[in-house]
Amino acid sequence: MKTLLPCALLALFVHSALGQSRTTPPPFPNWGGKATPGATAPAAADKKDLIGQWEGFVTDGDGSNPSQRRMNITLNIGAEKISSSGSGNIGEGTYRVSAGSDNLKHIDATGTAGQYSGKQYEGVFTIEGNTLKWCSGNPGKGRPTALRTNPAAGHFLMVLTRKQ
Repeated sequence: MKTLLPCALLALFVHSALGQSRTTPPPFPNWGGKATPGATAPAAADKKDLIGQWEGFVTDGDGSNPSQRRMNITLNIGAEKISSSGSGNIGEGTYRVSAGSDNLKHIDATGTAGQYSGKQYEGVFTIEGNTLKWCSGNPGKGRPTALRTNPAAGHFLMVLTRKQ
């Protein structure tokens, strides 16, 4: 099934790459440009902590079971832009972070190239040490409330480790 977007562009890619019949995240992560109404501006450290190269995978569930990994992914996150690659899929976009609730921060992304151009993804993330967990909703599916893949809701989880 080659109709969804990556990690926000990743979900679809994973689904088609694995030949599964359920909806999954596309091949490019939730790169957003849409501000969340009522959200406060993030501390500079929140965005600064995202900048760098990240490698990991898209997974089923909460990422704790290695056998549930669907595909590998690499993200290069800059001050305003993101690029992704994984299993032969590449995507680009912009993103914005804002305060969320509890320990989950909000991240919204917008694809800027190819089949993901103009598509928006709402997500949540945490960074603990060198681990980034980012859960994103496919376009029109809304923001996840937990770090967990949920195919029925159109949400997918990436678990990444900082490389630079």
